[in-house]
Amino acid sequence: MKIVIIGNGPAAVAAAEAARELDGDCGITMISKEAVPFYSPCPLAEYVEASVPRAHLFLRDGRFYRDRDITTLFGRPATAIDTEARQVTVGGGAGATLVAYDRLFIAAGARAVMPPIPGLADTPGVFALKTLADADGIVARLAAARRAVVIGSGFIGLEAAQALVRRGLAVTVVEALGQVLPQMLDAEMAALVETRLRDHGVAVRLNSPAQAVLGGQAGVAAVRAGGREISCDLVVCAAGVRPDLSLLAGSGIATATGILANEFMETSQPDVYAAGDIVEALDRQGKHRVLPIWPNAVNGGRIAGGNMVAARTRSYRGLDGINVVRIFDLPVVSFGSSTGERSLRYAGNGILKKLSLAGGKVVGAQFFGDVNATGLYHGLMNKGVDVGSFESELLSPGFGYGRLVPRPPLPIRRAA
Repeated sequence: MKIVIIGNGPAAVAAAEAARELDGDCGITMISKEAVPFYSPCPLAEYVEASVPRAHLFLRDGRFYRDRDITTLFGRPATAIDTEARQVTVGGGAGATLVAYDRLFIAAGARAVMPPIPGLADTPGVFALKTLADADGIVARLAAARRAVVIGSGFIGLEAAQALVRRGLAVTVVEALGQVLPQMLDAEMAALVETRLRDHGVAVRLNSPAQAVLGGQAGVAAVRAGGREISCDLVVCAAGVRPDLSLLAGSGIATATGILANEFMETSQPDVYAAGDIVEALDRQGKHRVLPIWPNAVNGGRIAGGNMVAARTRSYRGLDGINVVRIFDLPVVSFGSSTGERSLRYAGNGILKKLSLAGGKVVGAQFFGDVNATGLYHGLMNKGVDVGSFESELLSPGFGYGRLVPRPPLPIRRAA
């Protein structure tokens, strides 16, 4: 059996490992547009700020692929999929290669969104922070940069802003909406994050959509946002990510925002599987979503890898989502919904915690400054625990799993 895997990220590697564990004889070919071995994009900002060495980003080396007899086609993108002929086109033009498959796994990931802003796509000195190549480009630019503009205030944008401040640059974050982290936090929580950014030297301009990137002799020279020009030598565009569906044209694979996959990580086409940032699937609450985070990619890859060699023996419990960001070493976490029928709130000692409740159950949470109990509350939400009997205690200091375990009956004392 010939397995072809498009991608070399966490979902792809997890699928290859799972397939090889169950079948030592199947052929496995991995195709990746990047020329380097498997690395983690999570600490790219730390690499930019020089707190994580480049070599520490890599999670596998060439031996990983050789030891598992995986054929690698790296540095060449998959450009088309023919599900009728069961083959993938690699590269383009006269140098294109056709790779046949019996089972296909698509883990092509997401791409950075580059809005149609004049000058954004073609001015030297403008970068995303999605890939190692992006981070390398930023690092190379730092030697001549003194001022930076970050477009977007999602977690990637704020991580980039912190990294650049720590490299000595004057940094301005421009956000089209009226708060930072608009997809992650409510307005009250976001205001705390904004204050912390400003306290550490980051200029924040809200309600300021980027309108143009202006160039000069050395590349980018300014960004026009909200009607004002901000001088800069470097721009990081952090306007979000989207599943990269570019290679699916004509494949017949059903998509919405991402590739639609069921609990077995099967797509609409026979023997074609998908997982990771490119997938749209059911979450733990039964909603179809794209949730591009590392644990979802790994779990989905393992499910798909097992099912490719042993059909439908493994199923996925659903995508899970916890958003985590550190704002100058202070942790901020959110999951689920920021609204509900009612909410619980705790504030004190620089900490703010909120729980959203509906139907007697936890449906979401936001924590600023203290995230130690995140797993507890996330578990209550995913398990659908009715918290009505102890709702008043949920955010009390010291609340823990012990409150959920029934107390043993007191011993019966008998008269002498």
